[in-house]
Amino acid sequence: MGIGRRQFMKLSSLALVGLTVDPLNAVAINDSVYVNKKLGILFNKPKNWGFIAVKDFGKIKSEQIIGEGLEDSKEEIWEELGDPICIATKYYEDKPEYKGIFSPTITLNITPKEELEDLGHETFEELMEMSEFGTFMILKDFKVIKKYEPYFISNCKFYEYDAEYLFEHIEINEPLKVELKVLKAEHNGFYYDFNCHQSKAQNQLANIEFEEFKKSIKLI
Repeated sequence: MGIGRRQFMKLSSLALVGLTVDPLNAVAINDSVYVNKKLGILFNKPKNWGFIAVKDFGKIKSEQIIGEGLEDSKEEIWEELGDPICIATKYYEDKPEYKGIFSPTITLNITPKEELEDLGHETFEELMEMSEFGTFMILKDFKVIKKYEPYFISNCKFYEYDAEYLFEHIEINEPLKVELKVLKAEHNGFYYDFNCHQSKAQNQLANIEFEEFKKSIKLI
């Protein structure tokens, strides 16, 4: 059964969409600790990493190349997807020596449950399967490599999987294979989506940082 354009946008947004809240507003940041009481989340960003302000995310996404055949709809797709709640990245400073280097990055996306009610899913597991399909449509050669048994953080069930895709960017000559760790949960009327990106191809690894980040997560 085919899907309409609007529904495709919704499916794609499941892994990416979020409420637009600047990490410097409505939150408390003390050294490496990020707290957002409104959205019920606390975590530590990796040491020596920095946050990217939401206002700067427009430039980042405008330079990324999305899935084949979607370039004509790029602006509409990004508008529908919205911005992450926050972005923590290793090379957060805009320096010439970082040009062409893939920066290991953690993004947090939070979506109110009512925004996705019209998708027709009955369970969170079913919604996650739809999310994988939407991500597949946007990221080139996206595929899930490994799924883990669910576990609990702050008495909330988390789902985790590893994936990979080809990252295309105007500053990178050839598509770059990127490894992605995804954590998903539902809590207090929201869907939480953590995405941890790194690239073995450029030796830009952050497995230790990702594990420390994951251990620091608390839902409040």
